[in-house]
Amino acid sequence: MANYNKGNETRKKFILMTYQKLCTEDASSLTVRSLAKELGCSAAALYKHFDSLEYLIAVASIRFLDEYMRQYANLLDSDKEFLEIYIQGWELFDHYAFARPDIYYRLFWGEDNSIFGPAFQDYFELFPFKGSEKYTAHYYTLLFNENLQERDYMMLRRLENMGYLNSDNALFLSYTNPLIARGLIQDARTADDEKRNQLRQLCDRLIRSNTEKLTN
Repeated sequence: MANYNKGNETRKKFILMTYQKLCTEDASSLTVRSLAKELGCSAAALYKHFDSLEYLIAVASIRFLDEYMRQYANLLDSDKEFLEIYIQGWELFDHYAFARPDIYYRLFWGEDNSIFGPAFQDYFELFPFKGSEKYTAHYYTLLFNENLQERDYMMLRRLENMGYLNSDNALFLSYTNPLIARGLIQDARTADDEKRNQLRQLCDRLIRSNTEKLTN
């Protein structure tokens, strides 16, 4: 057990170090040698705990979702109408995604998307957090799913069951709202802070307008 715990502590150190680097550097600038040197260990130590540098970066990137996940749990547990929870859930996602569009795009649409699920699982096992109490199963099902269209459809099906919209509109919104976010977040990757803020506000307006037009 002691060796297992020691291994987990080493994994945590690698993840936290990589996260700190990602706060100020692009993922493409990180190397196995530089991260190992920061921790005072060999490059081989990294491969003992992670399959690849890319996988370590993906796990560390999940930490950028930390505050979003906590606030989303609070939103689900609030007394707001579920339609407003759905819309504000997108606005909450946008708030964090447009602050680090490079990270969010990689995780949800880019090169890290195929390993999002395992990376999230590894992160959660090492850094567990309390989720929604009102919609516990729904909350974790959403978070462990890297496909934003499927995640959105789960929420929209709940709205459909509550009588807010019909099945055709639920399916339509599950395609269009993630596409709106994807396109604008992709544009934000090369934009300055002012432009990113403008793109975030545009994304919020478009998703709210798109949703309100098709709901009762």
